[in-house]
Amino acid sequence: MSYAEITPAVIQNENHIYYQNTALREYVKKFGVVVESWYPFGGRGHTSESFNNETITAIAQSHEKTSAQIILRWHLQAGFIAIPGSSNPDHIAENYDIFDFELSDAEMQRIAAINQNRRYENW
Repeated sequence: MSYAEITPAVIQNENHIYYQNTALREYVKKFGVVVESWYPFGGRGHTSESFNNETITAIAQSHEKTSAQIILRWHLQAGFIAIPGSSNPDHIAENYDIFDFELSDAEMQRIAAINQNRRYENW
């Protein structure tokens, strides 16, 4: 921020259930900046690990939703922007269907406990 002439509205950063990056989110929040989650499901090669996480699948079952929907709802409620990519019309419709339920505070805390500060990309 010391170099920015114009404060960005959004920054994109790797962010998923195993790398929740809450410190960055809290830091940029004080400038009115929002984090867009790059790899919201963990990225290529890691999506199934996220979708099959025991906590995620248990929460999904309790809401009668998919793991993808639980993860996207977590991003939304945690204050992140998540734009999952897909060319599959069924997946696109599924990804959009996250506005008819909310995760409880306890469920949000359970998902927060998944964090391992594990990045999949190191630039």
